[in-house]
Amino acid sequence: MTDTNTDSNLGYRSPQVCKVVGITYRQLDYWDRSGLLGPSMQVASGSGTQRLYTFQDIVTLRVIKRLKD
Repeated sequence: MTDTNTDSNLGYRSPQVCKVVGITYRQLDYWDRSGLLGPSMQVASGSGTQRLYTFQDIVTLRVIKRLKD
C-alpha cells in the first residue's frame, strides 16, 4: 500500500508558511511578486485563489530570511 500523504504531496498555504518562516504576509507577497521565490505547487492566478508552497519552498524561504537578517 502506498502512502499518498507524504510531505512531497502536501501544499502549505500562505498563513502557515508565514508562521513557520517568521515573516509577514506582505513580505511573502513581495518576494513572490519580485520573483525572489514563488510557490512551486500552485501559483495564485487571480483574486481569491491561494498560493500553495511545498516543504522545499519553506526551507528555501527560511534560508532567504536567515541571510537577509
